[in-house]
Amino acid sequence: MGAFELVEGEFIRLRQDDGTWNAFEKDWRDQCATFEEDFDSYAEATFSAVREIIELEKKKAGVFALKMEGKHVAMCQLNKAAIPKYDSPVLRVRFITLSPEYDLAAKEIDDYAGVLVEILTQVLILSRTDDEMKSQYIKFHLRSPADRQFFSVLGKGLDGMQSFESVAMQGAWLYIHQKVTEH
Repeated sequence: MGAFELVEGEFIRLRQDDGTWNAFEKDWRDQCATFEEDFDSYAEATFSAVREIIELEKKKAGVFALKMEGKHVAMCQLNKAAIPKYDSPVLRVRFITLSPEYDLAAKEIDDYAGVLVEILTQVLILSRTDDEMKSQYIKFHLRSPADRQFFSVLGKGLDGMQSFESVAMQGAWLYIHQKVTEH
């Protein structure tokens, strides 16, 4: 798999039945308490959007958390679907949400960049190795204009790599077309 083998974190699919959602929620509740924030109102819109996915446990859709150094530092929703203009299903990454610690503390830009790169790396690995999420097309929805600037530069670097047909920004999305690899 080459460049994607070096990973710093663990990408965990959050589920009701195996305790991963409860562990995630406890971690973020504890992080919120540290900043005297109410977890139930923290990222309320995002949680209402992803909670159904966690409860239904669809095969081609899931909520994933990035865990680094023992803490859940981010979460996002992934779904694989047939989309017009594509010759095979597209893996979409949406609702990227940083943990209370990253959202409320004074972190360095490098810390944020590290989390975003790790999410991208984990999604690329998943898109090549997970039978349910395998896809040569990835659409990565960005959270903010600052993310657009960051991923624009990152995308230009990825676009020159042999693993990709193309990598480009369009609006608030990073479009990745991976080369098909034969096994």
